Amino acid sequence: MFRKYRKQINSSLRQERGFTLIETFVAITILMITVLGPMTLLSRALQESLQIKEQIIATFLAQEGVELMMDNRNKSGGDLSVGEKGDPYSCSQFYLTADEGYVCSVYGVATPFSRLVEVEPIDFPSGQYKVTSTVSWNFRGVSKSIESYSIIFIDNK
Repeated sequence: MFRKYRKQINSSLRQERGFTLIETFVAITILMITVLGPMTLLSRALQESLQIKEQIIATFLAQEGVELMMDNRNKSGGDLSVGEKGDPYSCSQFYLTADEGYVCSVYGVATPFSRLVEVEPIDFPSGQYKVTSTVSWNFRGVSKSIESYSIIFIDNK
C-alpha cells in the first residue's frame, strides 16, 4: 500500500512542473505588447492635444488682433496707424498672466506666441482696407502660424 501511495505522489509531482524560461519570456512579451500599445496611443493623444491647444490659442490671438484694429477704427474715427513704436496690435512676444491672460508686456510667463497686424488699402478712394493679423509660434522646433483677416470700411468724408 505504501508503494502505491508513493507512485501516486511521484506521478503528480512530475505533472505539476513550473513554467520554463521560454514560457516565461513569451508571457512577458505578450504582456508588454498589450501594455505598450495603449500607452503609445495615450502618449500620441497627449502630444496632439497640446498642439491643438496651442493652435486654438493662436487662433484667438489672431482674431483679437483684427478686432483690436476694428475697435481702434471705431474709437478714433478712422485712424488705422500701425507699425509705430508702441503699436498695441503687433507683439513680438506674449506673456501669460493669472489676472489678465495673454498680454504683450514684460511680466508673466513667456509664451511662444508673437503677432503681427498689417493694414493694406484695397480700394483707396472708397475706403476699403484689409486688416491681416498673423500669429506665429514654435511647437517642438517646428514654426507654425495662423492668419486671420477682415475687410473694413472707413468713410473718408
